[in-house]
Amino acid sequence: MTVTVSETVIQLTGACGVEEVETLVECLQEHPSLPVDLSAATAIHTALWQALMVFRPKLTEAPTSFVIGEKVMGALNAYFCENTEL
Repeated sequence: MTVTVSETVIQLTGACGVEEVETLVECLQEHPSLPVDLSAATAIHTALWQALMVFRPKLTEAPTSFVIGEKVMGALNAYFCENTEL
C-alpha cells in the first residue's frame, strides 16, 4: 500500500497509482488535521493530486523527483494560496 497513516502524518510512498485515490480520500476525510508527506513518493497519479487539491491538507515534505518536487508542487502551492476562500 502506498498510502499510510500514522499518528502524525499521512504518507505517500513509491509509485502511487489511481487505485490509491480512494484510500487517500478516506485518510484525508478521517484525519483532516494530519499533514501529508510526499517525500517518499516516486510517482503520483493525477487523481491523487486532484484529491489533494480538494482537501488542501498541509504538505510537509515534497517528493525528491525534480518534476514532481519543482513543477507540480510549485503549482499546487500556488493553487492553495490563491484559493483560500474555498
